[in-house]
Amino acid sequence: MSQNCHFTLSEGVLTLGNDLFSKSFLGIQEAKSERIAPKSRSLPYLEISATKADGTLGRYQMWEDLPVVRIVEGAEDPLLVLEGEHWILRSVKLHAFSDNRDAMVEENEYSFFKRGLFQSVEGEIFFLEDPETERAILIISETPDWIRGVLSAPIDHESDPAGAVRVSLENGGYPIVLGFCKRGECESLCRSYLRHANCCKTLLAMSNTWGDRNGRERICEEFIRGEIQAASEIGVDVMQIDDGWQAGNTIYPRQRDERGNQIFYDNYWDMNTDRFPNGIKPLTELAASKGIRLGLWFAPSSHDCFAKLERDKEVLRNAYEKEGARFFKLDMYQAASREATDKMLSLLDSIYSLGDDVSVQMDVTRYERLNYLCGREYGTIFVENRFTRGIYAYYPHRVLRNLWNISRYIPSNRFQFEMVNPDLFRTAYGERDPFAPDLYDMDYLFAAVMLSNPLFWMELQFLGEKRRRELAPLLSVWKEHREALAKADIMPIGERPSGRSFTGFYVSSGEDRYLLLFREVTDENCGSFKLPIRAGKAETLASNADVTVTVKDGFAVATFSKPRSYAFIKIK
Repeated sequence: MSQNCHFTLSEGVLTLGNDLFSKSFLGIQEAKSERIAPKSRSLPYLEISATKADGTLGRYQMWEDLPVVRIVEGAEDPLLVLEGEHWILRSVKLHAFSDNRDAMVEENEYSFFKRGLFQSVEGEIFFLEDPETERAILIISETPDWIRGVLSAPIDHESDPAGAVRVSLENGGYPIVLGFCKRGECESLCRSYLRHANCCKTLLAMSNTWGDRNGRERICEEFIRGEIQAASEIGVDVMQIDDGWQAGNTIYPRQRDERGNQIFYDNYWDMNTDRFPNGIKPLTELAASKGIRLGLWFAPSSHDCFAKLERDKEVLRNAYEKEGARFFKLDMYQAASREATDKMLSLLDSIYSLGDDVSVQMDVTRYERLNYLCGREYGTIFVENRFTRGIYAYYPHRVLRNLWNISRYIPSNRFQFEMVNPDLFRTAYGERDPFAPDLYDMDYLFAAVMLSNPLFWMELQFLGEKRRRELAPLLSVWKEHREALAKADIMPIGERPSGRSFTGFYVSSGEDRYLLLFREVTDENCGSFKLPIRAGKAETLASNADVTVTVKDGFAVATFSKPRSYAFIKIK
C-alpha cells in the first residue's frame, strides 16, 4: 500500500505525497514512517511522525490513491499560502441536533478581494477554487459539535507586498485534511476521502422498535420474538432493541447534573429480568437461526466527564460476549469538551476491539456530540427522529431532502435514514396533505433511503401485508446490488427534493453505474437529469410505475406514469 506514498526530509523541509500530489512542511528535524493497519472501518494508510525544530511533534497520514494529507497534529500556521487574485471560498457547516432542526448542511460562498477575506469563516468543510488556474483545495476540519473550524485569510499587504494569501485554520487542535484537485472536483474528493476513512463493505437494513412511538412499553422477550419473526419474513438484516431492555427506567424522573447529563446508577444497565427473564442470549440465538443479528440501545454516562467510562465499557463487553449483541446504538450522552470527546473516542475504540463483527450507530439527534466528522472511522450515524405523530413529523420528501443534501459531501453509506409504518396515525396529517406518508407506496419509502443503511423505524410485526408486498420486489433487488452501492461514489442529481420535484442520485461503483430517480408530487410526468456521463443504455431494475429512461448527451430523461414514483436503473 505504502509503495506509492513517499516522503523526503532535506534541510528542515519535509515533503510528502504520492503520484497525485506533493506537500511540504517546514522546520522538521526528524521524520519516520509506519504503515498503519485498518482501524475500525478505515483503510490502511502511511503515517509519518515528525519532530520539529522547536521540539513539538507533527503527525501526517497519506493514502496511495488519494491526493490528500491528513494532519493529525502539528498543523502549521499559515496552513496554506496561495498565489493569485481570483480565489473563491465555499464553506460548509454540518448541523446535527436534528431534534431541533431539519437542515443538515449550510453552504456559503465568499470571494477573495484585495487577495484576502474581510472576515473569518466558520465550518467543517472548505473548498478553495481558483477559476484562473483551475486549481482547487479541499480543507476538512474533523471537529466535534462543540467547536467549529474557523478559516481566515486576512488582508495584509504591509507584511507581504507581493500579495500572497496566508490561509489559517483554527480548530482546537483537531485533525485537518488537505486535498488537492481541479476546480469542480472538491465534493467528489471529499466523499472519496471519507470512504477511505470509513470503508463500508455492504449496506444493512435495520429495524428499531422505537419508531412507532410506543417507547419501551412493549419491550419484552415475547415481543422481541415477534419482531425477529417479522424481520425474517420481511428480509431485515439487524433487529435492534431500543430503550427498555435494561433495569433502569428512562421514563421516570431523571436525576441530572448541572450540565443536564443524566446520572446512571451502578445497576442501571443490569438486565431487566422482569422483561427478559432469560436475558438476551436466547433471542440472539433465535435471530441468528434466521440469518438476523441483534443490536441494543445504550446511553454512555457522560456525567462528571465520563467518570463511569470503565463500567460502560464492561457493560458493552458483556452484551457482546455473553448476550451476543453485535450492534450498539449510542445515545443520550454529551461531549462538550476536549476531555469528554477523547473519553467518547476511547469508548468507541473499546467497542471495536471486541471483534470484527461489531458496529455502532451514533445518534446525533440531541446535545453536543461527535458530529459527522470526529470519529469518522466508527460505524454509522443515526440522523433523525421522525414519527407519524407528534412534533417530529415524518414526511418522505423531507427525509429524502436531508439525504440528498448531505450526500453531496459525505458518503450516503455513512448514515441511517428512516422509513416509518405509513399507515399509523393518519389523522395526525391534514385530510388534503399531499405529502402524508400513507399516500406513498412502501417501496417508495424504502427507495428514498436505500442508498444509506435503511432503517425500519417501526415495530415490524405491525407492518401490514399490503405494505410488505409493495416492499418485497425492491428489497430483493437492493440486496443483489447493495455491495456495489456501499462502495460507490454517490452524488445527488436533479432538483433538490421539495415534494414537488424531479430528483435523484447518480451512482458510480467501478464499472457499475446506476441511477435512482424520483418523481415527487408533480403534474409533469417527464424529468431531465444532468449526468457526468455522455450516454448509456438504461435498464430499469425496480420501480413502482411504468418508466422509460433515455441516457444521451449528458442527460437522463425519465418519464413516469404516476406521481410519488421512483426508478432504480442500471446503466450499461
